Order: sequence, then structure tokens, then C-alpha cells
Amino acid sequence: MTKANKANTVKTGNTGIWVERARPRRTVRRTAVGIAVPMAAVASLMVLTPSGTAAANPGGESGAAPAAAYGELRNNTRWTMEYASFSGSGRVHRCDVWNNSPSARKDNWTNLSCKQVELKAGQKAGGPGNDVDGFTFEDRAYDLYMQFGSGSNKEMRYMGGFKKGVWTKITDIDDARCETLGSVARCYVTFP
Repeated sequence: MTKANKANTVKTGNTGIWVERARPRRTVRRTAVGIAVPMAAVASLMVLTPSGTAAANPGGESGAAPAAAYGELRNNTRWTMEYASFSGSGRVHRCDVWNNSPSARKDNWTNLSCKQVELKAGQKAGGPGNDVDGFTFEDRAYDLYMQFGSGSNKEMRYMGGFKKGVWTKITDIDDARCETLGSVARCYVTFP
């Protein structure tokens, strides 16, 4: 963590999590716009298509259809991790989620009912019929970086090192990927 990043963060209690200190109002407004604009784009997509998924090109021209709005998780580590759905049926487990906020970018600890699914090394989850709302490693801590803003205002921020079993929520527009860095799992949460 750089001196500048450390100066803007504080460690909370015995959780081992670094959280960002309050920022000046101008920065908060810019961050809110950077998150709200992509979320508005996804909301438009969901309104314009019957099922909330991207529609194929109606003209029948070749080419890729626009991406659907589903959270996606890629496990590029050498360890098994877990993902969870926080809605729907089969929620028989409990998940301690550190960032249960609409943007999934704010510290808001909540213990949610969830359905946990194992994700082996090299596998991915998410997309139609496979809801991914959060992830964790049950047997190891992990470092987390999250995207704030978009376009020329895009910024990756170090959110902290999380203890094993602490869940990170992702939104329907987020893509998460975890990689091996030496003996550490490092995860990145981004959006288009």
C-alpha cells in the first residue's frame, strides 16, 4: 500500500480490513457519478429487453450481441473458492458480507442468508441462470481491488486484505477475477 493510499485509509477494529476515510465532497460526487452512469446504462438495457438480457441483433447481421448484465466470477487461482447467491431459493447458508450496499463499494457489514457454491481453480461462474452475488475463499485471506469511475475517471482502489470467510458482494454489472500472486489470492472487481 502506498503512503498516499495508507494516509486515506484506516484499519477497522479486529476485522483486519482497511476502509477508506471520508473524502472531500467533490471526490464523493465524482465517484457517485462514476458508479451511477454505468448502473443507469444497465437499467436501460434491462428495461429495453424482455428478460433483462441482451437481445441478439434483430437484423440478422453477423457479429456479437451486446453483453448481458450478469455478475461474473473467474477463479484464476490454484485454490478452490466459493461464490454465493443472496436471493432466490435454496438460501440455506449464512454469508458475512462486508460491502452490502447498492453499489457494493461501501463498508456495510451484514450477515445474509445465501446459497454457497464451490468454484474450483480455473473455473468461472455467472451469466444467465447462474447468479453470482458474492465470493470468498473459505481457507485463506485475499486482497481486493475494486474499480471506481469509468472512462478517463476509471480508478482501481485497494479495498484491503480480507480474512478467510469474509464475503465480497458484486453487482449484476460487476466482473470479478481472482488470481494467484505468490502465496496470495488477489481479486479484482471491475465493470464495463
